[in-house]
Amino acid sequence: MEVVWIKGNEKITFSKPSTWFVLGVRGSGKSSLLEHIGIHYLKKNACIIDLFGSRDGEGLAWLRSPYVKKRKILLLHGENIEVSAPVDVKPAKEFNLDDIETYDIIVSASPLYGSIEEEFDNVNNIVDALYRRFTWKRIVYLIVREAANLYYSRLKIVENQVAAKSQFIYLLREARHMGIALGLDTLKYTSIDVDVRVLSDYVVVKQVGVLGLPSDLSWLYSYFDPVKLQNLPPQYFIIVSKKGHIGVGFFPYHSWHKREKENILKEVGLNVRVKG
Repeated sequence: MEVVWIKGNEKITFSKPSTWFVLGVRGSGKSSLLEHIGIHYLKKNACIIDLFGSRDGEGLAWLRSPYVKKRKILLLHGENIEVSAPVDVKPAKEFNLDDIETYDIIVSASPLYGSIEEEFDNVNNIVDALYRRFTWKRIVYLIVREAANLYYSRLKIVENQVAAKSQFIYLLREARHMGIALGLDTLKYTSIDVDVRVLSDYVVVKQVGVLGLPSDLSWLYSYFDPVKLQNLPPQYFIIVSKKGHIGVGFFPYHSWHKREKENILKEVGLNVRVKG
């Protein structure tokens, strides 16, 4: 990943827990960028937890990455789901903080659960375990491919939307104290409150399409051509740091990322069935 700073100059480090928030339309390369950031954290001995993804299981593509032979991978699944895999598997309800020290890549993917509700319930179990991380030596890079899903999952265990939002904001605010680096993306900018963006260490803008930039980022049009932002190629991005530094970035697309219409379970050798 390369960044050319056009305002300010900042050294991006993957040795500390930072929050990355990626904006862009469908097909703009948001997920592949979050994975690429994960590769950088992995090289610094972080543990990746790929928490949310599309219904077709894009997070499972880690099982055909170059790291599957070099790193320990764990798949988390629903209670009544049986998974036959070339890597370790366990019920998501049994996830604990020791798994972070044992495994390098932990994946919770939709096809490994009986329903969306079950997936959300188990994600809450994972997040609650991370809340109990009062001390740490190893960074956890938490990938949430559609940030609104984490907000919706918290709605299942709290009384109202205000409480769910408060817990989401709390996670972002306290993440660095728990050793958690966050990689968030969103398709619909209005799904995520501006409070989330202002808590991010880096806001990354990919192709914005006809939606354009959200109002709190519209000032970037004074630096970049709106037409070019509307049609930005997937390998390029605009980055804004919390210090106000602005850059243009490039990252190489990795070939193991899940492709549209691909049966990723078959490709990575997974057999998933409902018990009974």
